[in-house]
Amino acid sequence: MNYKTFMETHGYTFKSNLGEGTYGKVLSAYSNQMKRKVAVKIIDKAKAISNYLENFLPWEIKLIRSLKHPNIVKTHDIFGLQTSKVYVVMELCVKGNLLKNINDHGVLLEPAGCRLFTQLCKAIQYLHNSNVAHRDLKCENLLLDKHHNLKVCDFGFSKRLTYRDGQLVLSKTCCGTWSYAAPEILRGVPYNPKVSDVWSTGVVLYMMLYASMPYDTTNVRRLVKIQMQHNINLPDKPSVSPEAKDLIRSILHPDVEQRFTISNILSCSWMLWKGKMEDKDEIPTSNAGSGQEGPPDEKSKDEEEPTKYSSDPGEGPSTAPPRH
Repeated sequence: MNYKTFMETHGYTFKSNLGEGTYGKVLSAYSNQMKRKVAVKIIDKAKAISNYLENFLPWEIKLIRSLKHPNIVKTHDIFGLQTSKVYVVMELCVKGNLLKNINDHGVLLEPAGCRLFTQLCKAIQYLHNSNVAHRDLKCENLLLDKHHNLKVCDFGFSKRLTYRDGQLVLSKTCCGTWSYAAPEILRGVPYNPKVSDVWSTGVVLYMMLYASMPYDTTNVRRLVKIQMQHNINLPDKPSVSPEAKDLIRSILHPDVEQRFTISNILSCSWMLWKGKMEDKDEIPTSNAGSGQEGPPDEKSKDEEEPTKYSSDPGEGPSTAPPRH
C-alpha cells in the first residue's frame, strides 16, 4: 500500500508535496475529520539510521504529543508507528518559514520583529519551564501561520533536562546548526542547553532586523574566535535602534554568566517599548539590507496553497537526521 492510500485509510487526502528531507518528506493533506488542510511529516524508517530510530524518534514523538503552546506547532495525530513509515500530522503554517519570509521581503521593522521575537521567547520560556531544551533554534524552524504568528517546530534534537543533587546535568552532545550555535557548543565544552538556546534566539533576532547572519560562518575556528571576542557587526544600515543593538549584544554574550536569560529578554526596555507599537494585523517589512525583493503577501485563506517548504533538511517541519 502506497503512502497516499495509507493516509486515506486514516482520513487524510494528499494535496501536495512541501519538501524533502534525509529521512522522508513533508506534504500537505486534507483532514476529513477536522475539515481543513494539515501538514504531514512522513519518516521513512528504511532511510533512517538505527540511533535515530532507537533514541531520537521515540523521544520526539513522546514530546510533541505533550506540547501545548500557541507558539509551538500543534501535533494533531501520529500513526503508522508499527509500519515502515511514521506519519506525524501537524497544523499547516501557510506562510512558510521565517527565513524564506526574510529572503522574500527583507528585514522586519522593529515593532513587527519585536512581536515575533516575543512569541519566540514565550515559546522557549514554556519549553524551559517544562525542562525541555530545543537545541536547534533557527529561522528555518520557525514557521508563520496565516495570521503571521510564529510557531516553533522540529524537535528532533530536543532534550529532556535532568538534575543531579539539585544541579542541572550539562549536555555534551554537539548538535544543531552551527551557524546558530553558541560558542560553548562549538568549543566542545559541557553546556547548559537552556543558555545555549538563548544564544540561538539572538542570532534569530539579528536575522530579523538585519536579514543577515551576525558572524562570518565560513570557518568554525574563526567564528568561535570572533564570538569569544564579543565582536558583533552592527551596521548603520538598515537602521536599528540602540535599544535593539544592546539587546543583541546582551544575548550574544560569550560569557554564559553574563548572557541574558529569557526573563531578562522579556522584561528589557526594547521588548516593552516596541511591543506597545506592534501592529497585530500585519508584519511590515523593509527590503533594506535584503538584496531581494518579493511581492507583497496576499491575504491568507485556510484553503490556499502554503508556501513551499525548502528541501533543506531541518526546515520545518523537518525530516532531518540528528547531527552529532
